[in-house]
This record gives sequence, C-alpha cells and structure tokens, in this order.
Amino acid sequence: MPTDPVASQLRPLLAKQLGRLRNRYLLFGISKAVLWVAALAILFFVLDRWLRLPTPIRLMHLCASIGVGIYAITHFVRYPLSKKFTEIDLALWLEHTYPELHQRLVSAVQLHSVDAPELRNQSRAMIDQLWHETAARTQELKLDALFDNRALSRVMVLAAILCAGICTGAVIAPDTARTFAMRHLGFQIDYPRETTLIIELPPAGPDLQREDRAGVTEIIVPAGADLHVSVQALGITPKEVFLQMSSLKKDGTTGSERSVPMTPRPGNRFRHVFRRLSGSLEFHARGGDDDYGDRRVIVRTVRPAQVATLMATVMPPAYTGIASLEQVGGAIEALVGSNVDLSVIATAPVRKATMVFLEDGRRVDLSPTIITDDSGAATEFQVSFQMAGSDRYQIELLADNGLRNPNPGNYPISALQDYAPVARWLLPEDDTLALLPTALLCLRVEARDDFGLTDVQLTIERGGEEILTRALLPADQTPPLKFLPTELFEVNELLGGESNGDGLFVQITLLDNKVPETGTATLPRRIVQIVDPPELAALIAKSFRRLREEVTSADSIQTDRRNRLNDLISREEETDAVSNNEVAQILTGIEVGQGRIATSVNRMHRGLMRAFDLHLWNRLETSQHAVTVIELFREHSANLTEPVALDPTFYRDLTSRRKAGTLGAMEATLDPILQMIDMTDQLAQDNVPKVQSLLAQAQVARGQNDRTPLLMKAQAQQQHIEQVLKQLLLRLEEWNDYQDLVQEVRALRDRQRDLQNRTEQVKGK
Repeated sequence: MPTDPVASQLRPLLAKQLGRLRNRYLLFGISKAVLWVAALAILFFVLDRWLRLPTPIRLMHLCASIGVGIYAITHFVRYPLSKKFTEIDLALWLEHTYPELHQRLVSAVQLHSVDAPELRNQSRAMIDQLWHETAARTQELKLDALFDNRALSRVMVLAAILCAGICTGAVIAPDTARTFAMRHLGFQIDYPRETTLIIELPPAGPDLQREDRAGVTEIIVPAGADLHVSVQALGITPKEVFLQMSSLKKDGTTGSERSVPMTPRPGNRFRHVFRRLSGSLEFHARGGDDDYGDRRVIVRTVRPAQVATLMATVMPPAYTGIASLEQVGGAIEALVGSNVDLSVIATAPVRKATMVFLEDGRRVDLSPTIITDDSGAATEFQVSFQMAGSDRYQIELLADNGLRNPNPGNYPISALQDYAPVARWLLPEDDTLALLPTALLCLRVEARDDFGLTDVQLTIERGGEEILTRALLPADQTPPLKFLPTELFEVNELLGGESNGDGLFVQITLLDNKVPETGTATLPRRIVQIVDPPELAALIAKSFRRLREEVTSADSIQTDRRNRLNDLISREEETDAVSNNEVAQILTGIEVGQGRIATSVNRMHRGLMRAFDLHLWNRLETSQHAVTVIELFREHSANLTEPVALDPTFYRDLTSRRKAGTLGAMEATLDPILQMIDMTDQLAQDNVPKVQSLLAQAQVARGQNDRTPLLMKAQAQQQHIEQVLKQLLLRLEEWNDYQDLVQEVRALRDRQRDLQNRTEQVKGK
C-alpha cells in the first residue's frame, strides 16, 4: 500500500510548528510579565527609597505589582495559549510565510480531510501527485524563518537585565532589599543609612535656653539674636546638607517648608547662622540618604530687655573752669581726665547690667538704684569712670528670664584733647622787615588756647645771645582763651648802641593751664634786618616800584574793560542786533577783568599800608606829629579784637583826623602815603564792588531796556576808577621823583662830609 504523504509528513510538520508557536507564546508572555513586574519593583523602590512613602502608598504599590503580574500572565500567557489553531490555519501561516508553495499545502490538507465519496468526480492521480509534490516541497523549506526572534529577544534581554539588576542589588545590599520587601508588606521599618546627620546647637546660657527631649529640642532666644547651627555627618559625608525649615504660627500650625543650604566646614561638618531671629520656627537636617537628621528643633523668640534711656554726667578737670555737663543718648564726649557718671534705665526688669569697653576689654558692673517718680518706682543702674581715651562701649542687660540682649548697641566714647596753644605772627608779616638802628620795632601776635593761656614769653636774640626776655601776659589775670598783644621796642636800646649790621631774632613761647602737664608751643623765629639809610632807601624804592607797576597794570586793564563796555553800549543803541549769547560773553569777559582789578586794588592798598608803617617805624617822617600817630597806634592796638596785621580802620581814623585838622601835617612822608591809602581804600570798599555788582545785575537783566541803565552806571564807575588810578600813578611818580631828590641830596651830603674829613686830616699834617 503506498504511503500517505499527508499523514506521514504534512500533518506531523504542522503539529510540530504548532508546538513551536505555543512555546514562543509561553516564553514571550512570561518574559513580558517578568519585565513589567521588575520595572514596577524598581520604580517603587526608587520612590520609596528617596521619598519615604507612607504605608498606604506602599501597600498600594504592592497591590499594583500583583495586579500587573496577574494581568500580564493572563494577557500574555493564558490568552495566547488558550487559542485553538486548525491544520488549515497552520497551512495558511506557512503559505503566507513561503509564497513559493502556491497554495499546494492548503489544498493538500483540505483534500485529505474530504471523504472518498466526495472525491468521486476528482482525479485520484492528480490528488496523489499534489500530495507528493507538496510533501517534497515542504522538505525543502527552511522553517527557521517562520519566527521573527527580535521582539522576543528584546523582551527577554530587558527582563533578564532588570532581574539581574534586582538580584545584584539584593546580593550587594541584602538589608536594603529585605527592608524594601518588609515595608511593602506593611511593616514600618527604615532603610539602613550610609549617612547620619547630628545637629549641634549652642549650650544653654544667657544667650539662649534649651530643653532636650526624645528627638526634639526646644530653644528660646531673645528676638534679634543669631542662632549658630552645626550639623555633623557620620558615615559618608554628602555633598550638600540642608535645613528643612518652616515657620510656626500662633495657632500651632506650620507654614510652608523651604530648604536652607548649609555651608561646608572642616571635620565633616556643615554650618548655618540664622540672623536676627524673630517669630518662631522649626527645622531638621536633610542630606545624603538621611532626610530627617537626629532631631527636630523648635525655636521660639521672646522680646529682650533694652536700654530705654542713657544719661552721662561729665565733670571736666577743675582747671578748665567748666561746670558739669549732661549728655543724653549714649554718646560721650569729654576731656581726658574727666569724671563720667553714667545712668541707665531699661525697658524691662533687669537682673544685671554691665558696661563693656570694646577696645580695652574692661567690664564694669552697674549698681542698681531704685528711683521713684510720678509713673512709679523703677530701677536705675549707675556707674562712674574716668575718661582715659577714646573707646566704644555696650550696655549688656541680663533680664529676669536669664536672657541678655543680643544687640545691645555700640556707643562712642570720644576723648577730647586739651591741645597745646596755637599762635601766629601778625607783625612782622615775614622776614623781610628792614629797620634803621633808630627805628621802632612793632610786634603783634595772635595767641589762642582751648581753656586758657598762662604765659606768653617774648625772647629777642642778637648775635646768638638773648638781649631781651619779657612776659607779655600779665600774671595776675584770669588765663584768657585769646590774647592779641602789640608791643613797640626801641631798636637802639635792643642794639645797645652798637650797629654792626647784625639782625634781631624774635621768638614767642606760649604756655597753657593744662594739668598736670602744661601745654607748650613755640612760634618760628622772625628775623628783623638792621640796615643803614641807603639800604632802606633802596628797599623803599623797590617796593614803590612794584606798586607803580601794579597801578599801571590795573589802569591798563581798566581802560580795556571800559572800552569793551562802551563798545557794547554803542552797538546796542545803534543796531539793536547784539544777541543775548554775545552780550553774556562780553559781560563775562568784563567781569573777569574787574575781578583782576579788585585783586590788584587790594594788593595796592595793603602795599601802601605796609609802606606807611615802614616810614613810621623807621621815623622817616620829620614832623613832630608822627609821635602822635604812634600813640594813636598804641591806643588802637590796645582795643584791637580781630587778629589783623594791617587794620584799615586805623588808617581811616588817621585820614579823618587829618581832614578834621585834629592831627597835624606830616608832609615829608606820611601824608602823601596816607592820601594814597585813602584813594585805594575808597576803590576797594566802594567803587570796584559797585562795578562788579552792576555787571552781575546786567548779566541777569530781562532785556536791553533793563540792561542799558545798569551798563551806563557801571561805565561811570569804571571811568571814576580809571581816573583814580591815573591820579595814584601820578602821585607815585611824584613820590619817586621826590625820593630820588632826597637820595641825591643825601649823597651830596655824604660826599661833602667825606671831603671835609679829608681837609681836616690834611690840615693836621
């Protein structure tokens, strides 16, 4: 009997492929179920490890993992394996995979399953041939191509990786794996930690109070204080540590939580300072795998005792003659050596008050005293100390609750010094003073001291020897704060009748009333040149030559500025086309020139006053009224209150006396100089300032109508100034001519004397 190829070959082939298909379904479903469950396990481990999930969430994760596992087994294992496949389905699968069969396999399976009566109209030979050809063709098929293993490989590799990772983690950290399993079974246990954070707080004392309980520390600090918090990391030191902080409300609830980073410090420590605390808060440490630290810290603040009033009573040293002074507000200013009584009143009951000197570190306890007033009884703290130097201090208050004020405030202590007296030369003004041996030496000094001068010593030297020592300050008077002496000396008496050309050296020494060590100051020496008449005449001629040059320069500038102003006035009257900017520019140039003229006039005025004094002290005036001028100078100096070297008031008084006739004529030298002084004084005090004021008003005038009258007045004043300068220049030229004549007469006199002496010598022979 011939072999049936369908029964012997094709049906076993299809059955074998069906087995392979079900094995793949089983392997793929199990791998996918393992993959899902392993991924969930890893995800839930990560969430629980870093978020410390509560028990209900962990149980929910366990249920989710079981549910996903059941779903995966049902959907990817049970369901595919429960599907039924017929031989036709398998044949169609093979035909689809191997199109070269051309439907032979499906046809062979279908014809083989049909009964023989139904095939009576079919060719049996053709059916047998189909079966044999199909069997032969299936033997040539490479059945490995039926399955695409890529998806299965990916799932299996991923499942294997996750399972290997879980197993490796469990082997490396069995305690952690056990804890994870127990936590997801509902047990409340913690994971083993690699890092343990220990919070370190300041000990209890006057700066804070603390109470330690199991896992909780409660701290009470005064408001405004700083709280230093350190965290020590045991085990593995994390890169960052935070303080999880939240505020405490009055109703006991907490506000929103925020993280405060800590600063790394040596020794596996981290540090943070809460600055100027106010209100209440709580915090715990977090870092590495330790999310809670060893304790929770609760901080509460209370209002500290503060300084309400500070009053210092300062008693300066007796030599100052100053009564006690009261200073309110904390800042203390007093002379070195003063006694200071400090009183303090606090805003709350205080157990102890201490004065701390911040510079030298002294601590002085204040004595409490009960005071009573209309508002009731209060405690005042007092302390006394002597002012030794500048410093800063604080008042530390220890309240009845045992806490002190964290910010007591700094108050300055300023030690005032009793400085040595100060003085300056007024006359002579410099070392260029030249006097004849028959002249008067005029000395004027301004001396000052903080609390009183006790002595002003004048010393005059000549040739390295002291020739005069005098106390200028009367010994029987109260030490003055200001002393302005003026002294006149006969040069001939100082020279002792000799005139060898040596100059005089004048020096002033001052002493004050400072105790215990007197303050001393010495002025630089002034040099007084002793000259003969020709040398003095040359010096006088030189000074007047400078004055003449000054007057000439001022006259030239004044003429130029008057011409500019005249040109401006003419242009405005004729064309009315001068712009405001051009007017402002021209007026500015004129004002600058008038300023230079004012400076020149002041120099002329002072130069002429110096020339007057030089002639007066050298007794170059032959009139007997020069003696009266010297007496008037003494009277004026005795009543002088302002420290000036050349007082214009004195020369104005002389001018008024000459005009009134109460002072006689001094025609040789003093009257001409006094007249020139009066001319420059009028310019300096009246005319020049008027011009400057009028020009300034013209600068801000609203228009030409307002500006032109001002410019006309300024021009009139300029003309007057120019006339005075020309008169002054003529007088200086006359003065120089007169002085030249005097010099020639003196030269003739000297030559005549020399000739007479020679004649007498010849007669004697």
